[in-house]
Amino acid sequence: MTAIAHESGIDQQIHSLAASVHESAALNNEFYTRWMAGPLSYPEVSVFAAQYLARTVNTSVMVALSVINTEDLNARIECVKNMYSEYGNGDPSKAHLVLLESFLSDLLSRLKGTPVSVEEVRKAAAAALPTTTAFSKGQRELFTSEDQRVVQGALLAQEHLAYSMLTRLYEGVRNYKSVYDTDDDFHEACEYFYIYIGEAEKDHKAQAVISAAAVCRGEEDLKAVREGFDGFISLTTDYWQGVANEMRRAD
Repeated sequence: MTAIAHESGIDQQIHSLAASVHESAALNNEFYTRWMAGPLSYPEVSVFAAQYLARTVNTSVMVALSVINTEDLNARIECVKNMYSEYGNGDPSKAHLVLLESFLSDLLSRLKGTPVSVEEVRKAAAAALPTTTAFSKGQRELFTSEDQRVVQGALLAQEHLAYSMLTRLYEGVRNYKSVYDTDDDFHEACEYFYIYIGEAEKDHKAQAVISAAAVCRGEEDLKAVREGFDGFISLTTDYWQGVANEMRRAD
């Protein structure tokens, strides 16, 4: 009975830690306020597109690293489920990165009035801001930590930020419905968001809680998980501030 109660307490603390993302500057910041307030100029949206792709191109790789750098079998299984989803559940055309690149290319083309290819978006993303580069570097360090508890803490933060991030990004994207010929065209173009909001990210959140709890047996474990979690929150906060700063310069 004592062991069960102890495990339940750890689970509750993992859930509370995950929920704390909603109070963080990683979600409550200048970028999201600006993005959702109304339509932005093409240069501003271009900044977002390039930096968001530069950040997101590594997401599935980080999930793969969480599998490699986690020893606990139960935790690994949850990470594998997450990774399979990222890669379109086995369908290359539905891989989340493919859907994102297609969406960004299409939106930029409509806003600019001339075609903007996926290759052009990738090229812009390759010229990442220093803050975006710092995010990617720090993210990789967390996901390649020799301590599986730190890895799982980073994954917990990544997945619990992702759902709220994507709902906020989608609300901002709705400001550009007028550049689509019909509502159907708009909603078809937004498949990337609907996959995450409707199903994938909900699953990823639950899987990340299970895998983080799997490597926790006590307060010392929880402390290490929190280290990875807080590290990812800090990196994300700085990343979005860098995007917001660059958007102001582009305006």
